[in-house]
Amino acid sequence: MSTTNLDTYISNIAGKVTIVTGAASGLGKKLSERLAEYNAQVLLVDINPSVSQVSQEINDHVSRNATSWIVCDLCNLQDIQKYLDHAIHIYGHYDIIVNNAGIANEQSLFSQPDSTELDRILALNLRAPMEATRIAVQYFKATGRKGTVLNTASVGGLLPISIMESYGTTKAGLIFFTATCKSLAPLIRVNAVAPYFADTPLVANNRLVQSYPLVQQVGLMQPEKVIKAMVKAIGDESLAGDTLMVAMGAKPEKLTFYDSISLHVTSYIVSGTVNRYATALSSYFSRALDSILGYIRKPVPHREIQR
Repeated sequence: MSTTNLDTYISNIAGKVTIVTGAASGLGKKLSERLAEYNAQVLLVDINPSVSQVSQEINDHVSRNATSWIVCDLCNLQDIQKYLDHAIHIYGHYDIIVNNAGIANEQSLFSQPDSTELDRILALNLRAPMEATRIAVQYFKATGRKGTVLNTASVGGLLPISIMESYGTTKAGLIFFTATCKSLAPLIRVNAVAPYFADTPLVANNRLVQSYPLVQQVGLMQPEKVIKAMVKAIGDESLAGDTLMVAMGAKPEKLTFYDSISLHVTSYIVSGTVNRYATALSSYFSRALDSILGYIRKPVPHREIQR
């Protein structure tokens, strides 16, 4: 019997100690369930106390103590160290971190009365995963353990959406940060997924997302497609510093944007010929944006169409 790619991913996940943030609902909850089914040990992290109930439900589902939980506010830096220390206290080590917790802005940045929402979005969506990765990288290097980090980004970090300035900026930063981690491989692999808007509470209850013309045109994506891409990003050892785009009508696709743009920028800097490379960069950005939009708008298989 031949081994499938999924079999390989499951083999690379089984027995591993995995930490998932934002695990009480949405993608974090569904991924935690899947990882437990694949025989991983999972620490569920969330600000919502209901994470304890989610942990028990997953344990009942898989008929073993596959998960534990801890309540943390990841906007507080000390809580990031707290849940990482907690994983070591319970399991003796950790192997995989999924930086999944995130929030979206409820109104345009320029309609907000102060910086309160902006500060929280920056802290949770960008600073928290960067800080967790910083600590984890030092831990993996010090212990010599192979480690994996997965960041949950968004197609909102690739498409400039005027009404979601704060959210999109943090997700773009997370994709860029992931790309800078490529050199950490093979000991440490840092990857990301950038899904189109999935049918989760974060998206379904956000009026800005619901008002976005592209969402109104093609609807929302089933979360299962994102979960499969997340499993691949964790279990596929050929991926490092990579971001997988996920949309309804297409297979997950590795984003090569930064590889190409780095070549353009390096050539521009070395050459010093401003006009030539400014034109080339402008053309490349335009083609990249068209490519991303085309990817998202690929025809949706009948079984994925939302009713």
